[in-house]
Amino acid sequence: MREYKFKRGFKPDEDRLVDMLKRYFGGFEKDGKFYVVRFGAIEEMRVWIEKKKLYVDMRTNPRVSDEVATKTLKAYNRFLEELTGYTAKERARMMRKDVESC
Repeated sequence: MREYKFKRGFKPDEDRLVDMLKRYFGGFEKDGKFYVVRFGAIEEMRVWIEKKKLYVDMRTNPRVSDEVATKTLKAYNRFLEELTGYTAKERARMMRKDVESC
């Protein structure tokens, strides 16, 4: 499971989350507090917002073609960047910083 912070000016809002899931993954299912997505190489991705953070729990299929994997990764990164305000590079830097501080 991964945890993502929101950049200043990017609100942790359920309505924004729903809009972004539709835009980048074509839809979702609702399972309690979780939004469940199946798209490309993503067998199941559970997404939710709690305490001003985005949480993502994902299971992927490693046997998909390179083309499908690339399309999935691009959609996922664009989704996270537009929702949280952080680029993939900034998210990687923050994760490294969190790991080093543990």
